[in-house]
Amino acid sequence: MQSYRSLFTLVKVFGLAVFALAIGGKPAHAQTSLSGTYNCVTVTVDGQTHRCIAPSLEMNSDGSYQILDERGTYEILKGNWLVLSASKNHGKARLEGSKEIIFEFESGGKKSKIIYRRKYQRPPAWVSS
Repeated sequence: MQSYRSLFTLVKVFGLAVFALAIGGKPAHAQTSLSGTYNCVTVTVDGQTHRCIAPSLEMNSDGSYQILDERGTYEILKGNWLVLSASKNHGKARLEGSKEIIFEFESGGKKSKIIYRRKYQRPPAWVSS
């Protein structure tokens, strides 16, 4: 029962983290190489890693993103920092190439990290033989 509460709390913290990790009001600087679907693969809270059940993050080549009902624009700063516009508070996520987006934050005095990994998508012209 306690682990279910912890997992539920973790999902709530993730939702808050997405809101908390952005600087609003700046125009989007899209990066085509980021476009795609990113699935949450791991969540680490206070040194303990858990399987992530958070919703996927959709990054579009036009500079927009969507996670659940939240829609906004994103900006890339200094080549490796991602900023989401629709979030309520300030912060940013670290980019590991075009394959991973890493959100790091502190919640309730505990250090947390959420890693999103880009879902592989076949090129549109790909044909199997």
